Amino acid sequence: MPNAHEQPATAAAEPLARLGQSWGWLLTFGVLTAIAGILVLVWPGPAIVALAIIVGVQLLVGGIFWFVEAVSAHLENRFSLVLLAVLAIIAGVVVLRSPVASVALFPLALGLYWTISGVVETLHAIVAAGLPARGWAIASGLLSVLAGIALLAYPGLGLVTLTYILGIWLVVYGVVAAVRAVRVRPHAAAAPAAQAGPAPA
Repeated sequence: MPNAHEQPATAAAEPLARLGQSWGWLLTFGVLTAIAGILVLVWPGPAIVALAIIVGVQLLVGGIFWFVEAVSAHLENRFSLVLLAVLAIIAGVVVLRSPVASVALFPLALGLYWTISGVVETLHAIVAAGLPARGWAIASGLLSVLAGIALLAYPGLGLVTLTYILGIWLVVYGVVAAVRAVRVRPHAAAAPAAQAGPAPA
């Protein structure tokens, strides 16, 4: 995720680029994701519609996160991040527009999204040169792949089982993102100093 990035092509993109380089942005994403997981786990008698709404909101947040990342990324790394953003935003909009209609296909759709996004995130972490906390980035991608495969392999899971899988995945994924933010912080702090160059004599 956040790493040493190239200058944005336009001045209009600079605020988003600075935000994407911020370790606090990644930390916020991790905390919000973990909170979504906690809500799923502690909600008394959650209905599948409530789960769909929570996940839809989390997907939209994730899509915005990946879009900001794409703006601040190297050109060669942007495609995978844009793909993640588009997948997340489309999935989130579909779920939120028709949460009731999404119930029947919810496990399958979520499994597909987790699997695809996990593969893309893992590949991005592998090929992105100089990516701070690369091991944590790969771990979060593999976590998504495993969770997605589990849902695809057992699409008929009951509500209780689905709730636990979803909640645990969101909490763990959020914690991993927060840990990555802490690991990225020294690199993010060093970037402005490096860009400023040596002090004048």
